[in-house]
Amino acid sequence: MSDPSDFAPNNETNEFGTKEVSELSGISAFTIRYYDKCGFFPNLKRDKNGIRSFSQADIQQLYLVDALRKSGLSIEGIQYFVKLQRRGKSTRAEREEILRQQETGLEYQLEEMKECLKRLRNAHGDLK
Repeated sequence: MSDPSDFAPNNETNEFGTKEVSELSGISAFTIRYYDKCGFFPNLKRDKNGIRSFSQADIQQLYLVDALRKSGLSIEGIQYFVKLQRRGKSTRAEREEILRQQETGLEYQLEEMKECLKRLRNAHGDLK
């Protein structure tokens, strides 16, 4: 998965289509379109034919949304987070708390997985 700053547009508008974003990010085009339908890219531009055009800011938002989703935040939770983003600086503390909660959950899961891996390796060793 690429870093958003690694994106180099193939056009003069500094914007990318869904296929380009998918190929560069490793996030499926289906998922990107689904996230858009959920309202996670409030500033996403479209051309006269309705084709999505992602800016660098949209791509950064995609990575954040994908991380929130993979961390276990529900679609409704992400929609709430995006609404807070749109309200601006006055919601910063609440957004930081949501991010902290997701980080804490991931850290806990990581420790659990490390313990599971250790047990599996021990069991593997017992088979020898």
